[in-house]
Amino acid sequence: MKFDNLDHKLFWPSILVTFLLLGMAVMFPEATNNVAHSGMKWVTNDIGWFIQLAGLGALVFLMWLALSRFGSIKLGADDDQPEFSYSTYSFMIFTAGVGAALIFWAVGEPMYYMQSPPMFAEAGSPEASQWLITYTLFHWGPIGWAIFCLPSVPFAYYLHKKKKRNLRLSNLLEDLIGKKHANGPVGYVINVIAIFGTLGAFSTSMGLAVDLIGSGIYKVTGIPNDILLQVGLIVLFIVFYAIVMIAGMKEGVAKLANWCVYAAFLLGIFILLAGPTAFIFSYFFDSLGVMIDSFVRMSLWTDPVQQSGFPQAWTMYYWAWYYAYLVMMGIFLARISKGRTIKQLVLTTIFFGSAGCAFFIAIFGSYSVYSELFNVLPVLEWMNESGVSMAVIEVINALPYGAALLVVFLIVEFFLMSTTMTSAAVSISMMTTKQLDADADPDVAVRLIWAIGIGAVSMAAFFMGGSIDTIKSMCIIVGVPMIILNIMMVMCLMKWIKQDHPELVAAKV
Repeated sequence: MKFDNLDHKLFWPSILVTFLLLGMAVMFPEATNNVAHSGMKWVTNDIGWFIQLAGLGALVFLMWLALSRFGSIKLGADDDQPEFSYSTYSFMIFTAGVGAALIFWAVGEPMYYMQSPPMFAEAGSPEASQWLITYTLFHWGPIGWAIFCLPSVPFAYYLHKKKKRNLRLSNLLEDLIGKKHANGPVGYVINVIAIFGTLGAFSTSMGLAVDLIGSGIYKVTGIPNDILLQVGLIVLFIVFYAIVMIAGMKEGVAKLANWCVYAAFLLGIFILLAGPTAFIFSYFFDSLGVMIDSFVRMSLWTDPVQQSGFPQAWTMYYWAWYYAYLVMMGIFLARISKGRTIKQLVLTTIFFGSAGCAFFIAIFGSYSVYSELFNVLPVLEWMNESGVSMAVIEVINALPYGAALLVVFLIVEFFLMSTTMTSAAVSISMMTTKQLDADADPDVAVRLIWAIGIGAVSMAAFFMGGSIDTIKSMCIIVGVPMIILNIMMVMCLMKWIKQDHPELVAAKV
């Protein structure tokens, strides 16, 4: 297996920087944690308003772009046809963005909000209950998916319209920072930071998924959810990813995404019918109404007077976290969007992504809230005593045919996390490939070595214990420069459109 097409100058430093930060977190835990915590506190408290504004701005800009005359621009040549059917395209977008975290937080977030509700509501009050899945829907809704989608449009235009075959982030920004800086130290730092954001953010997502699946395995088999099981699961993810990659994008990634969505959808329908169906529908639509009614307020709420800390701990944290995924989501969505229009890319990502998340939050979140409010299941007690992962497992296990359902749930979670790992590895592989082929696919060797690299980072995070919280904080800090880079990419995109489509720029609205 040859690695001639791997950009070694970018691959090794990115891996080493991540391991260096992990190592520092182990050798100097208190000092590193203090620095990371102070940085994150500065990000969320002092410039949190900027993060909020950037999130809402991403949604507003993309909706304008999609619905304007520029939305009809095809991402590719005029005769290019989409590589994937629309349903498969939608499923690949959804599974790339959610991983195993969606159901985890669909149960966990409402329980946290029940104890510390937003918008000055008193814990346990009827007013507080209206926010429990409202805010969960909000955090997994249009703004989050707009942040995911924002970098994908410039990447897709650069890849399919301008037919470029080197996707280093610095190269996309060449029109703004100049060729000298793009190929020099400035561009080098930009690329390494962007890859670190993906590695760090993904490794913590992997940690969440492995803990959830490990908790389920313990419930089903009694095997302890210890470091051996967790490392074994990471190895299994890498092996499964290798099989998917060998199968290719159409036979591997696309089919995996389809299976994941179908299986997860059937699981959700079963819980909807087996659970309190009327309450789930009623509570979801009531919460949806509250979110729509308060959308702008929630989008810009910084709570500067009472300083409850809620928007800093949740909304600002989420948005910065999403921005850290610039490379992963931007490049992966661009890769699968050949032959689509800008309008199709934007609207599919925002609306299908939000709708898919709303489906699972409505079912799992509402069922958990019902169980706690009406004393059906001690969900809050499970979470406080054993963590969110175990609470999710107990909620699933308490359903009719719980033991069998739990096995299905674990399989679905494994597949969901596998699709996210695939998206991350493919995206970083494309960015660190010297020259992509005509189909914009990186060499299999490059994809496999990145799978091993991602797995190694995830394993290191497990072995190093609490240091993953430090990496998590650093990823949030990295999210801030990613906002700036996104803005620069948008500026480049509009410059390209102006150059390539003067007739659209000159046309009257």
